[in-house]
Amino acid sequence: MRKSIYIAAFAAALSLVSCKSTTASLSDKQYTLTELNGTQLEKVDVTPSISFAKGRVNATVGCNQIFADYKVSKDGKITFSTGGMTRMLCPDVMREDEFVEAFNKVDRYQISADGSEVSFLDKAGKVLFKGKK
Repeated sequence: MRKSIYIAAFAAALSLVSCKSTTASLSDKQYTLTELNGTQLEKVDVTPSISFAKGRVNATVGCNQIFADYKVSKDGKITFSTGGMTRMLCPDVMREDEFVEAFNKVDRYQISADGSEVSFLDKAGKVLFKGKK
């Protein structure tokens, strides 16, 4: 019995030490969007990006701008308020509709241990899109 308690405690400690992501603050951060639904995002005219400042998020995959207020909790949960979006006609290659759909499904985020990458996930834990500094 005592041996299994030590093993469980060791396993718990090991999982904390080997954690590769964090829920560090997004405030005043900007990332280049690199991946959407598991495939690479291409720069067409404007570099796809997402930025956070003073409770506001701004994002683009190269054509229209998405903007909204956001709130985060300590466990990495993120909530976007109803925001807005410019509505220019964009080429399909920009995957704008796909990005808007993914953006609306975001439930939480994770930042890599070195702070260079952020992933946005849905409620089931599926990565919707990623960005790099």
